[in-house]
Amino acid sequence: MKKIIIKSKTMATSTTYIPALKYNWLTKFYDFLIQAFLKEKSWKTYLIESFSNKSPQSILDIGTGTATLSIMVKQAYPQANIAGLDGDDKILVIAKSKVLQQGLNIDLIRGMSYELPFPDNHFDVVTSSLMIHHLSDEDKVRTFEEVFRVLKPGGEFCIADWGKPDAKSSRLLFYWVQFLDGFKTTSSNVKGLLPKFLSASGFAIVNELKKYKTIGGSISIYKARKV
Repeated sequence: MKKIIIKSKTMATSTTYIPALKYNWLTKFYDFLIQAFLKEKSWKTYLIESFSNKSPQSILDIGTGTATLSIMVKQAYPQANIAGLDGDDKILVIAKSKVLQQGLNIDLIRGMSYELPFPDNHFDVVTSSLMIHHLSDEDKVRTFEEVFRVLKPGGEFCIADWGKPDAKSSRLLFYWVQFLDGFKTTSSNVKGLLPKFLSASGFAIVNELKKYKTIGGSISIYKARKV
């Protein structure tokens, strides 16, 4: 098995970095909490099954966190080269341990989503799960522009993140996420603005495929295509 190297890149930052659960001391509980309370397996499985390209050769997972989605993608598409990128050294240590336990070949890279260390037209698919809402609106757009740049023509950006609630109960539930992660970065999610930002970043085809109701609110599955 190829040795996993956590690569690093000097990064300019504009969004204040927010760990997966806001506080570093909560990072070790991330997997348990997401699995127990947010129906993680169901919507991540749907996200992977939504790929139009059923034989992708190169996939990037931005905000890979503990690498759960990267691992699921590699298991679904073993022929593909998988890269998982995250800005948090601590969570990448957890990710490395999980990848090694699974015996999988996944490149783990330290970097920021709005300054991707990859060449143009490089990936067939880019994924993201529950990371975009950590970014300011400016960095959401910068991230989407970077994803557009590194995707091959015909490539897809598949996102699972908090979306516009379709019921008052979902909106009320989302307040606890906003208290944890901040109102400033999550407000555009709750307003349903991610498709608008994706279109403004160059994606010609943008769709919200499905919503999942959780105790934290509505998780939306988005797919954007580069033509």
